Amino acid sequence: MAAHDNEAKLRLIRDVGFDRHFKPGTWAEYNRQFFDGLAKKYDATNALHSFGTKPAIDRAACARIPLLPGARVLDVCAGSGDISIEIARTHPDARIVAVDASAPMLEVARRKAAGLANIEFMTGDALRLPFGDAAFDAAVISFGLRNLSDLQAGLREMMRVVRPGGHISNIDQGKPPNPLFRALYHAYFHHIAPVIGKLVFHRGEFNSFRYLPESNRYFPDQAGMAAIFRELGLEDYRAYDYWLGAVAQQVARVPVRGAGSGRA
Repeated sequence: MAAHDNEAKLRLIRDVGFDRHFKPGTWAEYNRQFFDGLAKKYDATNALHSFGTKPAIDRAACARIPLLPGARVLDVCAGSGDISIEIARTHPDARIVAVDASAPMLEVARRKAAGLANIEFMTGDALRLPFGDAAFDAAVISFGLRNLSDLQAGLREMMRVVRPGGHISNIDQGKPPNPLFRALYHAYFHHIAPVIGKLVFHRGEFNSFRYLPESNRYFPDQAGMAAIFRELGLEDYRAYDYWLGAVAQQVARVPVRGAGSGRA
């Protein structure tokens, strides 16, 4: 299996100061409490992180997920619902299930999705999805894999609930290949954004602007994600970069064959 340091999550607890603000016993519970507290500010922080480009990136990324008419789509770690809402609007005949561990995040998503009858919201664990095998035609996760205690296990669980021939897509931060842009990107996310976050969004509480850049130190780059997708047995792999590689998307097909497909 391609290298990914899942144990880095335990170091992040100390690196970003989770242990000073939250007192659970597991990484998953740290993460849930973090997003519970962030829910009302989540969309505003995304707008600042992305310089307002997130809606355009979401539209482009969702358009690259192959969906047939009437598709059943699972949005894993759905958060405030942007991906589910985009798919529901552009594919009104699709049926979308949006799953997240954080109930407050889903409440934000429900309010934003008012009037869209083709989205169902439910709390759930991305590593133990409450669905049978091959229940969906596609599954997408956006800025969620980094938050799981085991990245590969999360992808395997998505593969389990998607039918053979269906598609998996991941959208997350990438590593910009251009050296100059990479240096500017690093300076902003590691030094400027945390200061803005503290002054504007997080007075006296955990500064969420510390978590994204620190977690990205351990998250695979585009080549690393390609290796993980392929070694899991996913096929017809396609990759797309946005914002000069600061955001990356992977799309691949769940193999139709049975034994030896990489599904576990």
